[in-house]
Amino acid sequence: MRTAEECLNDVPMAIEPTTNPTKAFVSYSWSSPTHETWVLDLATRLREDGVDVILDKWDLKPGHDSYRFMETMVTDSTVTKVIMVCDRRYAEKADSRSGGVGTESQIISPQIYSASTQDKFAAAITEGDEAGQAHVPTFYKGRIFFDFRSGDRFEDAYEELLRWLVDRPQHVKPKLGAVPESILSSTPTASATTSRARRADDAIRKGLGSAAPAVREFGDALVEELASMSPSLRPGSASEEPVLAAVSAMRPYARQFSDLMVTAIRYHEDPRTWDAVLDVLERIGRMMFRDPGASPWHSHQGDVYKIVAHQLFLSLVASTLEEDRLDLTQSVLVRPWLVRDAAGGGRRSTSDFSIFRQHPSSLEERSRRPGLSAAGVQAELLKDMFPKGSTPGFESVMQADFALFLRALGQATDANWYPVSLIDAVDRFTPFRIFARAESEAYFIRLAPILGVPDLAEFRRRMVEFGGMRIVSDFYDDERLPLGALANVDHLGSRA
Repeated sequence: MRTAEECLNDVPMAIEPTTNPTKAFVSYSWSSPTHETWVLDLATRLREDGVDVILDKWDLKPGHDSYRFMETMVTDSTVTKVIMVCDRRYAEKADSRSGGVGTESQIISPQIYSASTQDKFAAAITEGDEAGQAHVPTFYKGRIFFDFRSGDRFEDAYEELLRWLVDRPQHVKPKLGAVPESILSSTPTASATTSRARRADDAIRKGLGSAAPAVREFGDALVEELASMSPSLRPGSASEEPVLAAVSAMRPYARQFSDLMVTAIRYHEDPRTWDAVLDVLERIGRMMFRDPGASPWHSHQGDVYKIVAHQLFLSLVASTLEEDRLDLTQSVLVRPWLVRDAAGGGRRSTSDFSIFRQHPSSLEERSRRPGLSAAGVQAELLKDMFPKGSTPGFESVMQADFALFLRALGQATDANWYPVSLIDAVDRFTPFRIFARAESEAYFIRLAPILGVPDLAEFRRRMVEFGGMRIVSDFYDDERLPLGALANVDHLGSRA
């Protein structure tokens, strides 16, 4: 049998305050003068605490029909609670249907099994048998009770009883929320790499020396799985839908790696672990370009990897900014990425961060349809990858996209950085979080290397220069980005 403490929250209880006090009837056996005194003391204290207790010693007057009184108390709709004070004598009388307790039991037992009165009856246990089992009537076994058998627990049991009487449980069931969109919209688990991902995640969190090798082993499995999902494209056939289908199939694997990157940002201590994470991203980046040994090769074959690599790079930068690890953000931006092999002629073998912003030309097929654009498709893909409730979220991804855009504008990069996610920001006039925080002069000093500027004065000068340009306006259906508002230009460095 469970105690009231264990069962109380199983019973639905109202939590709105009531105007009238709770009316409660106490059913008990006249087992002994000591027991009667105990019941009287309990009833007295409950009345002092605001419960309108009905007790035969107070309310059964001389000449009244005792059986009628008991029946009325049990069935009266205004009596919302009935406390059965159970000792050995009470249980015996109830089971044998003898005396007043027996009469009450004949009335109570069918009501207890009625769904409409489940919360009206409860037992207060004062005695147990030799085996430690509470003395309760047979019809009541297995139901909620308040355990007064131990004097040491009297106050706890009393509070539990009082809370039940006034419908104020100690633990109230929380309001039912909505299932996170990230769960509803999620695709099947990336099961082929799950074990290695968990092993790497655990090693990073625990600071084990095996963290970096575990990350690389995960990367081996991840790259192999992504390669196996490459879409089959036929010359002369539309490639957009197969590419988008492949991106959708790869999404759980991309999310898995994104989650591992967040763990590394938060917990890694060994720089080799961070290097291993970046190496995995670098390997995925290489998949954007044709493998000289691969045959046949469709011109759009690498588009799916251009989309996935871009999403993962944005995830990486967004997470470092969200975790306020600007040192890691900078390490990503200044890293020489070994993604695309040099084609001879003295070209460098490495590229800067903008290598991860490659245009998936297969999406241009959609841009030829009214109301659709390649940028819009990519923005929707980012929302699918980073839904509400995910880490990072789409807001953090837009912030990262904007920071990368400003960084690329201020320097000669290997490729243009078109911030596709900001298609949702052309009508936005509130700054992103890092630029709001940069009202602090000290924070802007930390942020400046990310933006590729030496100081605030240079950043303001550049923003004036950029503000007069039609920056990516054609990309956004002739809409200009509100650069000054998004970057909080007027208030940067205004606080110490």
